[in-house]
Amino acid sequence: MDIVTVNQMQAIEKSANAGGLSYDQMMQNAGVGIAKWVKENLSLQNGVVGLVGAGKNGGDTLIALKSLSIHGIRTIAFLVKARGDDPLITAYLDAGGQVVDISRNTNLDILRAALLPGTILLDGILGTGLRLPLRGILRDVMAGIQDTVKNRPGGCVIAVDCPSGMDCDTGEVSPVTLPAMHTLCMAAIKQGLLKHPGRSTAGQLHIIQIGIGNIRDHLAERLPEMLEADHVHQLRPRRPSSGHKGTFGTCQIIAGTAAYTGAAYLAGKAAYRVGCGLVDVATQDVVQRCLAGQLVESVWTILPESAGGYDHGGASIIVDHLKKADALVVGPGLGLAAPTRVFMQRLVEKLPHELPVVFDADGLKLLGSRKDWYERLPEQVIITPHPGEMAVLCGQPVDEIQADRWGTASRYAQLWGVVLILKGAETVIALPDGGVLVNPVSDASLATAGSGDVLAGMIGGLLAQGLSPQAASVVGVWQHAQAGLLAKTALGSDASVTACDLLDYIHETFLI
Repeated sequence: MDIVTVNQMQAIEKSANAGGLSYDQMMQNAGVGIAKWVKENLSLQNGVVGLVGAGKNGGDTLIALKSLSIHGIRTIAFLVKARGDDPLITAYLDAGGQVVDISRNTNLDILRAALLPGTILLDGILGTGLRLPLRGILRDVMAGIQDTVKNRPGGCVIAVDCPSGMDCDTGEVSPVTLPAMHTLCMAAIKQGLLKHPGRSTAGQLHIIQIGIGNIRDHLAERLPEMLEADHVHQLRPRRPSSGHKGTFGTCQIIAGTAAYTGAAYLAGKAAYRVGCGLVDVATQDVVQRCLAGQLVESVWTILPESAGGYDHGGASIIVDHLKKADALVVGPGLGLAAPTRVFMQRLVEKLPHELPVVFDADGLKLLGSRKDWYERLPEQVIITPHPGEMAVLCGQPVDEIQADRWGTASRYAQLWGVVLILKGAETVIALPDGGVLVNPVSDASLATAGSGDVLAGMIGGLLAQGLSPQAASVVGVWQHAQAGLLAKTALGSDASVTACDLLDYIHETFLI
């Protein structure tokens, strides 16, 4: 799904209007599309209530209510802002609808009575052009609505294009914004819906087509994209029934020290869980002895140690093994011992240029210890920093990185010539050609030790099966997040999810 700014969406609509698709027809298409989505996806036994503002979102909502009324569904429109002599209101009334004016902060008792358990509430008060803060009578009315909705559990709030009170560029929200279970986005996702705190109020995001078609035909610039299931399905590796373990690739993983034995297990198991044919874990003897009875599927390569770290002589051993590998993952649990820094430098110098490589965790910190690190990388590299690791690599403070996650990731992906996965809420995948993809999942189930090791292993396993760095990153990030959501649902709480739980639910992500 394409992601746009408010100005870009306005330019798209202007272009479509100039091409013969009038603004009125776009609104008509939007309203009918909203009604169709609601009928197909929700129970309407207790009717639909619409909160109607003065702008286009209010018009979309009135048209949706009219369409629902025509099909015999109980609807009521509450005017949160006056619309004057509006033909859309007349048409809605003629279709059997009811209109109640609450714009002067009165009649909220009627709204309260209309919100039966299970009632669908369409939020069409304010649109994408809003700039905060909200003031005056409108804020007071919305505060009253918020209190009313909070005291009527069991309803379902559906935001029209965006939750009212959100800045659709920055994601900032007003304290009186109604959190939505679903947001129905007209033609494209507005970028504020994928930025906190706005993301927390938007629920699940869905596109409603309004007749524009491919919005990229109306803009010259490249647009960010939101990850979605259909896209992931198209990218997943094919698994012919005649295949054998060689068909599905070999992933070489360098991971683990005495202090971080679990990192090697999590990365290795994750690579297998996404379908890799063979995983070779290169690690220290103490790690292998600890895990051999648990990660029984793995082949093990024991690397020489030095002062608790990896001896530089191990680089030659790995390079020899890479002749049989289809992908390499470096970094989970490696530690930062001085010998390991030398080991990493020797390894990078000897890596085959055509081999896909994932650098993660301590591997990133070891890379970043040299100023020219990115000039020494092979051709197909994925790096997976969290904000703290990103700060080490680029020299920016974490708060600056977090304030502009998309822009920061894109800028450095192009500078360094890598696929850059900036982890965190709404993980960003930035491509060396300037493309940006955003995962819409923001969930605390992924905020657990070892979660990144699982992601690195998953991406390595997908690379080994022949996916490109971009495709492996998209599929890996999406399935990793879905595994977290599935684990949370099964366990009943995000607080109980561990990295091992993520492993246990990777298989179910193939069924989504």
